[in-house]
Amino acid sequence: MRLLKTTGLIVALALSFGTATAAPIEDPEGTVVDAFVVQAVEPGPAWWRVSDGDSIVYILGAPESPMPPGVTWDKRTVERRLAGANGLLMGSSMTAGLRDLPALLKIRAQLKSKTPLEPGLSPALRARFVAARTRLGQPASKYAGWTPLVAGALIYGDSRDRKKGWSYTRAAVTQAAKKRKVKVTFSAQYKAVPFARAAIAGLTPAIHQQCLESALEDLETSDARVRASAAGWARGDVAVALTAPRNFDRCLLLLSGGAELWRRQSRDDAAAIATALKKPGKAVAVIGLRRLLAEDGVLEQLRDKGFDVAGPGEALP
Repeated sequence: MRLLKTTGLIVALALSFGTATAAPIEDPEGTVVDAFVVQAVEPGPAWWRVSDGDSIVYILGAPESPMPPGVTWDKRTVERRLAGANGLLMGSSMTAGLRDLPALLKIRAQLKSKTPLEPGLSPALRARFVAARTRLGQPASKYAGWTPLVAGALIYGDSRDRKKGWSYTRAAVTQAAKKRKVKVTFSAQYKAVPFARAAIAGLTPAIHQQCLESALEDLETSDARVRASAAGWARGDVAVALTAPRNFDRCLLLLSGGAELWRRQSRDDAAAIATALKKPGKAVAVIGLRRLLAEDGVLEQLRDKGFDVAGPGEALP
């Protein structure tokens, strides 16, 4: 079970990889549409409403990172909008079956290291990594057999552990939908193995190091800033929510194929919402906040398609 979990993590991280050398970051999430960045007038997180005649899709802009321990959010609007909804639309997802297991195990093996991790890092990076894992109470042996990229992913995950009180917005919404017997679907589903294979072919030592550094930068961000951005999201302050650290996310976008995948996912999210609007009634969607608000992101694409888009600065019945 642990083997499958680790392999799945590696595949998820590798989905955007595929370049042989580091390059300037192409960050399609870096610029958001100012008109969408407002303070919600309703209690709780910010929602957007896309409508076409008698069809409505309510969209919750979800934080990309989990909520820190002790930061809660008002779920009453989620419950109200799920009541009587045609369905809950989540973003795109990756799929892999039992037949993919040999390929996933091969990918996993390629991301293992024959030499211990820490001695191979530069003195400065090693000191940062040791300090981070020491704060988390993790031994060197946990990361020793992995390349820097995977070590960065693992230590980032350890810093956001559910057992330590971190909570995931998407999981809470999905659970609420299942309680109400609302069908949960995905915008699109992509096969994981082809993405991962392409990713492995282009990884370099420079990329591995840069991704580890990015993970550490997020871990080194002050607790006050992490909590402030999460609390801003919880009260519908979109501008504050967007200040959440995202260095590791940007590392994934840095790599060739990452920006293209982001655009594909955004197109598929917008297309799925447009399809949902063909059915009378209401539906609910959960989309990453930056993917939702970015220039040429989901909301802008829907507006360009001619749908009516209302934001959290208005009362959304």
